[in-house]
Amino acid sequence: MNTRDPEHAHEQAPRDVAILGGGIAAATLATVLAANQVRVTVVDEAEPPRFPQGEMGVHAAGLFRILAERYQVPELARLSTVKDIHEHITRTVGAEHCHSFVYHREGRPQDPSELLQVCPPKGAPPEPHFYRADIDAHLLRAAENRGADVRRGVKVTGAVPGPADVLVSLSDGGRIRARYLVDATGPDSPLVAALGLREEPARFTTVSRTLTTHMTGVRPFADVVADRAAAYKAPMPWARGSMHHLTDGAYLAVLPFDNHPVPAAGVVSVGLTLDARRFPAEDFAGLSAEEEFRAFVARFPTLAAQFEDAVAEHGWLSTERNQYAVSRTVGDRWCLVADAAGYVDPFISRGLGIALETVNVLARRLLDAVADGDFSTERFALVDDFTRGHLDANDELAAMAHASLRDPALVKAVLFVFEVGFRFGGFPLLTAYSELRSTGSDAALRALETVPYRGHIFAGHEGYHLLFAATGATCAAVAAGELDPRTASERIFRSVREAEFVPAAFKLNDPTARFLQITPVTLLRLALWTVRGAPKDIAPLIRTGIKTVLRGG
Repeated sequence: MNTRDPEHAHEQAPRDVAILGGGIAAATLATVLAANQVRVTVVDEAEPPRFPQGEMGVHAAGLFRILAERYQVPELARLSTVKDIHEHITRTVGAEHCHSFVYHREGRPQDPSELLQVCPPKGAPPEPHFYRADIDAHLLRAAENRGADVRRGVKVTGAVPGPADVLVSLSDGGRIRARYLVDATGPDSPLVAALGLREEPARFTTVSRTLTTHMTGVRPFADVVADRAAAYKAPMPWARGSMHHLTDGAYLAVLPFDNHPVPAAGVVSVGLTLDARRFPAEDFAGLSAEEEFRAFVARFPTLAAQFEDAVAEHGWLSTERNQYAVSRTVGDRWCLVADAAGYVDPFISRGLGIALETVNVLARRLLDAVADGDFSTERFALVDDFTRGHLDANDELAAMAHASLRDPALVKAVLFVFEVGFRFGGFPLLTAYSELRSTGSDAALRALETVPYRGHIFAGHEGYHLLFAATGATCAAVAAGELDPRTASERIFRSVREAEFVPAAFKLNDPTARFLQITPVTLLRLALWTVRGAPKDIAPLIRTGIKTVLRGG
């Protein structure tokens, strides 16, 4: 005889963790937990990502390797290289062989002296450009294969944390009880709404908005400037990586999904991000996103030629403001991650890395909580500090990038500061990963959770923090109209030259440099510097980085 309470007829047996959202963070966390015998239910509303453009896997690729090793989920490592994604998952992934930044002035052809291409070390595997729809769907299938229960195509109508469990109500009448709730949805998070967590206005300095879609028929940049080919000769063909077209008040990111093995004019991700204070959405109320995009590129002859025959593959998404935030990201039996916890700006896809770093920090605590039954806020307090700190650091970086757009010299100065951080910033994680693989201990990873200035691109280093903060203050003065952009760029370049932790081998002392490339000679000079004069807190990082490059990544 069925004695089940009719009121609970659509309620499954209690779960350990319920995860809201079907994006990359939700699906990765579900895969990790399910692989470690946690009873997980994922509710995927099957809405498109907030930014359906491709995302650069810089930093994310390394995090997938770490997650795979730390939590014994080897299938996640397949997302760390373009080669493995092609062989095991999908062909719709691009390869980041270089990062190109090209400045444009209204009404003029692009000036080849106002650009910068950054090339990773020769032999280092390219980072992937993720076609999110395919990657997210693959990860959800991976979670299911590990035993997670995935509910697709249903909306969450209520999420109520209680002292003993969490109750999630669904649009199909179903209900889920779980010991813990992770909300990885987005700006319309049901948990944020239920608990009144949204900050109004968001605390972030950056104020931007984005128009985005996928397009075909975008002409390769090299074809557009073919009449001046000698002036645009670069270490790496332009189509072999991302292109960021910059101008005063806006940047246009173009990420190819088809640049392997030979560039072709196929599907690319296109995202136009504008300073929303200078170009507020209401000023373009009579235009569709497509019309606004066309009007923008028409102002720049080189861009107009590149997009002349481009066609959107689907509808455009547009925002009035990208930034939103919450007052806290954890509580008793709940946590907000990824876009549910806040969002800053799509610049170089920093949000993706933040989401995966949070998953890495959260997963360890959830596994411990499931084991001992302690789901208190205190256990997850560091996750809140970690997430909010990363978002605030990303805001500083994005605000700096937007302010620099007033002048190409200032753009290059700021990019040089970022380049210092990116070249050093991944080394501590590489060291921790190496220790994890060789000893099985995650102690070094745990130590990185509490370093000073966490969330910044080179966390834990006092000298870089001072350089980054000074650059941010200089850019803020430019944004406020208190400092001339050219004077600002000279000040920043001087700071980079004078920083004792920036080696001469990086060749960041030349404001006229158009190409930054790590060559075998660079590696040799760096190796010599580590024994002849590098600061003691930098030398070990460089040695680790060189060993990684020589191993092929």
